[in-house]
Amino acid sequence: MKHVSIVGYDSSDIESKVEEWILENESSILEIVDVEYIENAGMYLATITYIERE
Repeated sequence: MKHVSIVGYDSSDIESKVEEWILENESSILEIVDVEYIENAGMYLATITYIERE
């Protein structure tokens, strides 16, 4: 399993960044295990957990 984190400054921005990352990397992703969003002091952090294709 691998993880990637993305930082943004509003919820719609971070969601679009997550979608963009997934689309750009879909050929190397076997399965998305989880996407976790955290907001703290106006900053948003998304952590994508995925299984990479071999």
